[in-house]
Amino acid sequence: MAQNIPLETYISLENEFGKAVAEKVTKLLDFSFNQAEKRVDEIALQKKLEVKDELSKELASKSDLGLVKTELQADIKLVKSDLRFEIRTYFLVLLCAIIILNRDSILLIAQLLGAVK
Repeated sequence: MAQNIPLETYISLENEFGKAVAEKVTKLLDFSFNQAEKRVDEIALQKKLEVKDELSKELASKSDLGLVKTELQADIKLVKSDLRFEIRTYFLVLLCAIIILNRDSILLIAQLLGAVK
């Protein structure tokens, strides 16, 4: 977006210094505005690229998520295995406690096994 100096400024320059000087100053100002605009665009692009690089470093990629998913699945399998073992152990302990503490259950189990009639 090119910047132009206001017409009043040009007329002022022309009245004060003459047409040749006013044209040179106008061209110089236009050139300066154009150079400044180019520099601003370059800096904006550079900043955008820096932000993009920072975000890409901070955000997880699909491969990162895949690794985390694989690790979580392995951990879940391990926890399930441990949980099953604990449940079986608690069940056996509870069953033994019931059998030992209840005489009627001992007779019932013996009858089921055919040891007592």
